Amino acid sequence: MKVVSGMIRAMKFLPDVISFSLGLILVLVLSAAPLSHALVVDALYDQEIPVQGQGDAERLRAYREALTAVILKITGEERWLRNGAVERAVREAQNYVQEVSYRSSGGASSQTYISIRFDQELVNSMLGSAGIPVWDRNRPSVLLWLSVQSADGQRELLGSDSDHPILALIREFSQVRGVPILIPLLDVEDRRSLPADVAWSLDEAAIRRASARYGADSVLSGRVLTSPVGDLVGLWQFLFRDRVEIFDSLESDLAAYMQSALNRVTAQLATHFAINLATRPAQEQVTLRVEGVDNITAYVNLLAYIRDLAVVENVSTSLLDGSNIELDVTLVGSTYLFTEFITLGRDLIPGELTNPQEVQGNILHYRWVR
Repeated sequence: MKVVSGMIRAMKFLPDVISFSLGLILVLVLSAAPLSHALVVDALYDQEIPVQGQGDAERLRAYREALTAVILKITGEERWLRNGAVERAVREAQNYVQEVSYRSSGGASSQTYISIRFDQELVNSMLGSAGIPVWDRNRPSVLLWLSVQSADGQRELLGSDSDHPILALIREFSQVRGVPILIPLLDVEDRRSLPADVAWSLDEAAIRRASARYGADSVLSGRVLTSPVGDLVGLWQFLFRDRVEIFDSLESDLAAYMQSALNRVTAQLATHFAINLATRPAQEQVTLRVEGVDNITAYVNLLAYIRDLAVVENVSTSLLDGSNIELDVTLVGSTYLFTEFITLGRDLIPGELTNPQEVQGNILHYRWVR
């Protein structure tokens, strides 16, 4: 099972995706509704670092910095950087390097950058041996509703066109961590379904209704106010599946304020979807019945899609019946996690069961809609 490196493959539902260096997804400006936004984030094992020249010492420093950033992207949690095996790997980062190139930004203030690609199998093997799960490139999106209140009491609900420094911090986090973060349009429809005062109150029902048009996998809503002494005080609500989590935050710095909240939800998503590549659970077998596979292109795309899921070890065709196909799938995780990854992709939607009891026999019914 491999996590294939390359460029971002934007889903067909995303006409306007803003992409940045190394093909990582940053904040997505939404231009149509309804949309679905689970995305494939590639180049997870690539990193670009600014350097002062091409000397050996500077190159080794860049290797260590780059591997630290890569491990953070593919584990999703900062705590793993303090693991002994990871610390040793970072000290010997040159042993994991697969490819290196340099570029210059040009201009009067020219800056040299080193682009480093690490060996995916070596890095994954190191993490697996240390019992550290790896977060695959199929990543859930986070829709972010954020209300800010200045020291003079003025409140603002931020949208994709807002001119606020906090959006630059969100973009930076999204790039560094490889997390698709969606900022609402804040158009007439958004303002009607989620007025500023309702957004500030973190009304769960109203936020769910306003978020439905974006089809995001999770929703983070928050409010932050600046106290008279300059502290940032806020409250957050995170909606993921059927879970609701409320947590507060107090920081003196805007970057630390956003980092704290985004770190928290990123760690939760990574914990849900990451897989330990070394100590895998016992393999499960599941039969996948798919309708709507009505041509050879759809058949090839379906097989490629299923094989590319991190939880899938092997897939084979057991039945072809017109536009219906039956696949035997071997999993390295649970059937539940398999359905979670399918939910992220949006190319398969649940189909109707002819016999509800078939679910108990690990038979899943879906329709191919790509």
